[in-house]
Amino acid sequence: MLFATMKLWLKYAFGIIMGAILYIALPPSMIHGTPVISFLAEISLKIGGYALILTLAAGIPISVFRLSESRRFSKIVSSALIFFSISLIVAAVLGLAAALIFKPAPLPLISDSGTMQSLDPLDLIRSTFPTNTFSVFSGAATWFAPLALFMLAFGLALAHDPVMSRPLLPVLDVISRAAYLINTFLSEILGILLIPISLYLFLKIRDMGLLSEYKGILVYSTILTTTFILVIFPIIYRALGGKSNPYVLLYSMIGPLLVAAASGSISFSSATALRHVSESLGIKRDTNAVLFPLALVGGRTGSVLLVASSFIAMFLSYSRNSPSAGQILLLLAIVPFAVIVGAAGIRSDILVMLSLTCILFGQGFQNGASLLVPVALPLSICAILLDSAWMIYSIALIAERYGERTIKKARNFI
Repeated sequence: MLFATMKLWLKYAFGIIMGAILYIALPPSMIHGTPVISFLAEISLKIGGYALILTLAAGIPISVFRLSESRRFSKIVSSALIFFSISLIVAAVLGLAAALIFKPAPLPLISDSGTMQSLDPLDLIRSTFPTNTFSVFSGAATWFAPLALFMLAFGLALAHDPVMSRPLLPVLDVISRAAYLINTFLSEILGILLIPISLYLFLKIRDMGLLSEYKGILVYSTILTTTFILVIFPIIYRALGGKSNPYVLLYSMIGPLLVAAASGSISFSSATALRHVSESLGIKRDTNAVLFPLALVGGRTGSVLLVASSFIAMFLSYSRNSPSAGQILLLLAIVPFAVIVGAAGIRSDILVMLSLTCILFGQGFQNGASLLVPVALPLSICAILLDSAWMIYSIALIAERYGERTIKKARNFI
């Protein structure tokens, strides 16, 4: 009974602590863990994100219809697109500037290209518009953008003829609400799912070893992540007219941030973030259903920061000279684009985005991302923490601007 009434972030903290205790209790003979632990962690990650795609996709058409009917859709979406675009560019500038100023220690020039997946930027873009409409459903588990675009178009088509579409609305509303309830139930049991997930995470980190040669980039990324979450993001939120105490908002996102840190998965942490944005931040349902998918793809400023910084670290490892002004301008265009394309595949990590950046940059750096394979896990966790925090701040800002948020007190957070 006590566990059922606890705040969600306490449940998640309990799961992570239990995973840490099990990790400490493992005998030396299990230093690399067992296939059972890996299997349980994999299944738990799948269960935790089981309803996310359905919840996001089901909520888009009905919300687009309602927002269009009240003449709010174009204002909210256009503002969100402009805001996210500017945020990504600014994040790229800050990421490149910080890395050029502080210059993380050079990476060891030992590539692990055998573990890198081959990427074709054109194929990734083509897959956003498949020739068969049914393909958007079959590929939604790994490539979310086609499904989101289809649901957006479906909602706009319904809004075009509201009289004929109205009989369909109750069905869509029921599906949307049912999907949200499934996701709500899963967010309640994430604390249990986090036990094997966090245990497996600790094992993977232990298997990495100390990696002293990567100490520079790891310390840099940790400081960057901490500074932006605790200082820069709150300042930006207030500077842009945020109405709440930014640290109260930060408290509201403790749950999603804990899940992001323990899982290293944006799809897993977004399942609970979607609920926190609605029930703790008080974002109205229709606005949340439209803004959250946009933020999930276009609001990935944390990934931009880490990809830009990691690329500079890789560049300086290959070359004694800093990138030229032309190369920096090229990166300011490439990095946000690569992150958006990578984020459209909802389970892509920072290594995929960095690899795409290297391929687009060319000039002999196509395989540069392979230098960071050994530290891909901690870098991904830092990027996801930054992404999750900024997504929530940005959704709150946009919703507040249009009166789509009901401000709640901290004691009422879930």
